[in-house]
Amino acid sequence: MERITMHVDGASHLLAQGQDPESIKGAVVQAARDGADMVRVTVVGNRELDVLVTPGIPITFESETVADDPRDDGDLRSPFALESFDEYME
Repeated sequence: MERITMHVDGASHLLAQGQDPESIKGAVVQAARDGADMVRVTVVGNRELDVLVTPGIPITFESETVADDPRDDGDLRSPFALESFDEYME
């Protein structure tokens, strides 16, 4: 599967499986064009993250192929914790 990482002003956020990166990118661009807005995403661990997007905050997206994780289903009613970021990336 493809793992999408959203980098916001130097902080990395792994998007949950099932997130539509093109839709998120579109929301980020629109928020920046509008001057500022909140963009909500679901991240690994089935948690929501609200990102304040302004024209001055750098946001980049990175894609890599990783093994499927059945826990990472985007269900906000079933959050889970990772032991460490490095453990998940292995």
